[in-house]
Amino acid sequence: MAMEKNILIINIGSSSKKYHLYSGENLLIDAHFEHDKEGFVVTYAGETIKEIISEVYENGLAHFCDVAKKSGCISDTNPISLIGLRLVAPGEYFTKDHIIDNEFIEKLEMVAKNDLTHIEPIQTELGFVAKLFPNIKVVAVSDSSFHLTMPQVARSYAIPTKLAEEKDLYRFGFHGISIASIVHDFTSRPNGIENRIIVCHLGSGASVTALLGGKSLDTSMGYSPLEGLVMSSRVGNIDAGAVLYLAKTQNVDDLQKLFYSQSGLLALSGLSGDMRVLLDAEKDGHTGAHFAIEAFIYNIRKYIGAYAGVLSGIDAIVFSGTIGERAAILRERICKGFEYLNIHVDPEKNKSMVNNVDIAKENGVHIYVMHGDEAGEILRRTVLTAK
Repeated sequence: MAMEKNILIINIGSSSKKYHLYSGENLLIDAHFEHDKEGFVVTYAGETIKEIISEVYENGLAHFCDVAKKSGCISDTNPISLIGLRLVAPGEYFTKDHIIDNEFIEKLEMVAKNDLTHIEPIQTELGFVAKLFPNIKVVAVSDSSFHLTMPQVARSYAIPTKLAEEKDLYRFGFHGISIASIVHDFTSRPNGIENRIIVCHLGSGASVTALLGGKSLDTSMGYSPLEGLVMSSRVGNIDAGAVLYLAKTQNVDDLQKLFYSQSGLLALSGLSGDMRVLLDAEKDGHTGAHFAIEAFIYNIRKYIGAYAGVLSGIDAIVFSGTIGERAAILRERICKGFEYLNIHVDPEKNKSMVNNVDIAKENGVHIYVMHGDEAGEILRRTVLTAK
């Protein structure tokens, strides 16, 4: 596969920024800027975590490029020649990968008011990219395209068809780049991929996806990343009647803030939206923290049960995302009570978890903890789209 010389991959999440610099397919340097409890940290190349101030977090791209220059990864004679960016945005147009141009920017501005949490940070990042790399081609890689295989019954809301078409109101789903990378990982294994898989992507944003033959059959997120599970500060599922009731006394901007940044684990615990803080507080007997964690677990279990029905059984469960990968106790609590589906966590394997290893007891449904290689997936698709 022909590759550009140096390719920068940018992944802006709701509470993190990840940068990867590749030469061809070889990773040169990477950095993960993230919220950590009440502050900010950065990790370069998986090494020591370093505390940073908010200004460094906000200007993560410039700081990353400075480090890349100092380490000799990029220079005036060996510059970045292509950029790939993870895109989270609702709409049929954004279910495809695009080379960013004026039409793309205009369409992004049109949907920005519907999902400020994800789109505004991307718009801000694109501003940084334009200043630092004014003449370099940028590819927006869709986080929803993986879910285009969902059947119409799973994609549709029960509203008039004409209205759905006119307003582009469908369940698009997200976390598709991460899940696609997991499928890619499975297919490179000697035994291939299991037929019926449920992927629990658990982070600040969280979703559960049903895969049949490696393709998306259904997923918990919908038109936006608000639908589905209880998340860090996002509401998850809420009755439309309750939204209509709230809309009588609050304006849309206030409701947007409420549902995106004042709900979820933060609201239920009355303490924090950070799972690390909540797990520590739960050990100290904090009832709000315990309740929020239990609600998080309960909702994930509901989706696993529902998708077991949709798939007519389960061959494997995958835990991914920062919470899914790091919190052994949550994996154990989520799987507890699913013995009737032949789901049994091996406590020792779970505690001493190594990435991509099956933590299930023998002869049970496979339970994998897998790190989604979003950067690798974005890289592949960036090169294909830029050709």
